Amino acid sequence: MTKIKNKRAKSGSWYYRLPLRHKRGLWGFVFLIPWICGFLLFFLGPLIESIRYSFSEVDVQLGVIEVAWLGLANYRHALTIDPYFNRYMITLAFPALAIVAIVVIFSLLAAILINGKYPGRSVVRTIFFIPIIIGAQLALQEMVGADPVTAATTDDFGFVGFEGEFFLEALRATGLPTELAGFVHRAVNGIFEVLSQSGVPVLIFLAGLQSIPTHLYEVAEIEGCTKYESFWKVTLPLISPMLLLSTVYTIIELFSRHSILISLEERTFLWYVDFIGFTGGNYGIASAMVNIYVLASIVVIGLVTYFMSKVVFYYD
Repeated sequence: MTKIKNKRAKSGSWYYRLPLRHKRGLWGFVFLIPWICGFLLFFLGPLIESIRYSFSEVDVQLGVIEVAWLGLANYRHALTIDPYFNRYMITLAFPALAIVAIVVIFSLLAAILINGKYPGRSVVRTIFFIPIIIGAQLALQEMVGADPVTAATTDDFGFVGFEGEFFLEALRATGLPTELAGFVHRAVNGIFEVLSQSGVPVLIFLAGLQSIPTHLYEVAEIEGCTKYESFWKVTLPLISPMLLLSTVYTIIELFSRHSILISLEERTFLWYVDFIGFTGGNYGIASAMVNIYVLASIVVIGLVTYFMSKVVFYYD
């Protein structure tokens, strides 16, 4: 086998003469080709049209779209004149980031539990992934008989809540601030929503956990580390790249979902943009709002990536 590899390398094949880093980059690009093709075929055109409409006044007639250039007027209207847009943007960001933290932490804990070696591990994995496979909303309806579409049973986060205030009062009795107690209450109520968003992060964390060399745990055990100390000194640093990846993925997934409800009139931000564009006929203003929303999402992702990358540890 070694002779065959040496013969191939001497034959002048450009691939075998590439350094390992370049080979990895090449295969990364190969796996990106389907996404790039999908972006160019299905996404690039609508993106350009959306940017164009955001700087124009759009008049849709029967079979005809008339576009008149306005410059930054639509953006000024969205940021300075519209009475709800800025409030929607502000009230959307903080709950969304808090939900991201809950999803990432839950996914990490679930991956550690699933990755453990104990009797009945296959049963635990099956039970955990059933709601993800069949859909968390369907599982919720079958288990508790709740209709997730009914607005009367949802709170500001779009989560199905408990009947009564016993759990919330129990949290307040612990001395937690009212805002924190309310957030924990909504987070517990939204366990099915968190579960529906944790499928991919759990798989990412599982891949990271299974790639940690076992000899590092053996060294930690020889040094006298407990399981708790091994988690903080071995597990968490080595899966920090997966932690960053899962956080970015969850932010993108959460900001692109139509089910994020905020306190203002219990409507979604994207519902409001649809109302402005398709109901009100202000397609230019709606396009400007969407572009601002996308730019804000990119800024949030960039800031999170910048600060988290400072504590990411890459093991070679």
